[in-house]
Amino acid sequence: MMRIIPAVIFFLLMFFVCTAPSAEAQILNIERSRIERDTADFATGKAGLNFSMFNRNAGRNNPNNFLQLTFNGDLAYISKQHTYLFLNYYNYLLVNYDSRELRNTVASNGYSHFRVNLMSRRKVSYELFTQYQADMARGLERRILTGGGVRWLLYRTDNTSWFAGTGLMHEHESWKDPEQEGVTRDSDLLKSSNYISLRSKLSEHVETNNIAYFQTGYDQHISRFRNRISGDLGLTVRLVGRVSMRTNFNFTYEDRPIVPVTRFIYAITNGLQVDF
Repeated sequence: MMRIIPAVIFFLLMFFVCTAPSAEAQILNIERSRIERDTADFATGKAGLNFSMFNRNAGRNNPNNFLQLTFNGDLAYISKQHTYLFLNYYNYLLVNYDSRELRNTVASNGYSHFRVNLMSRRKVSYELFTQYQADMARGLERRILTGGGVRWLLYRTDNTSWFAGTGLMHEHESWKDPEQEGVTRDSDLLKSSNYISLRSKLSEHVETNNIAYFQTGYDQHISRFRNRISGDLGLTVRLVGRVSMRTNFNFTYEDRPIVPVTRFIYAITNGLQVDF
C-alpha cells in the first residue's frame, strides 16, 4: 500500500498539470489570504518566484522559444484591533525572445492589492483598499481602484463562516481598443462594490473557500450602468497526510466593457498542494 500511494500522487499531479487550461481570470480572493486566529500582533506571509525557459518546434528549422516569469507574494499583519493585507501577483510570458522580428509578449498581467480591515474582530468592521492591476494580453493597460466599505460577519460556527461587504470605490481603467490601432479608451467611474464570501469545512478531509463580487457604476457617456460580476470558487480535498488536491474556478463577466473584448472569461485549475 505504501508503494502505491506515491505512484497515485505522481499520476494525479501529471494529470492535473497536463489538463489545466492556461487561461488567467485574475480574480482576487481576499478571503483566502485572511487569517483567523485568537492570537494578535503577528505577521505572516509567503512568496514564490518561478522562472522558466523552454522551446517547442513549429517546424524542422523554426522552433518557438519561451521565457516565463511568475511571482506571488502575500503579506499579512494582524494587530489587536486591525488586519493589514498586501497581496501581489505577476505573470510574464515571452515567445521567441531570441528574435527581434518574431518576439511576442503573450502574457503580461498581475496586480498589487493593499487592504486594511479596521476593528476586524468585531461583527461589523470597516475596510479601506487600493489596487493596481494590468492585463496586457486583453488590452487592459491599467485598472486602479481606491475605496472602502463595511464588512459584516453574517454567520459563524467552528467549521463555517459567512461574510458580506459593501462600499464605494473609484475605478480608473485604460484599455487599448482592439478595433482601432493606437487608440486607448479611458474610464473613470464611481462604483458600488459588494461581495459575499463563504469558508466551510465540509468534512475532516474537504474544505471550500468561495467569494463572489458585484460591482456597478453609472457611466454618463452611455447613460447606462456598467456591471461586473466575478467569483472565485475553491475546493480542497486532503488525500493523505499533508498532501491535498485543490480545484479552483474563477470567472469575470462584464455586460458593457469599455472596449469590445470577450465579456465572459474564466479559468479552471487543478493541482496538488503540500501543507507544512
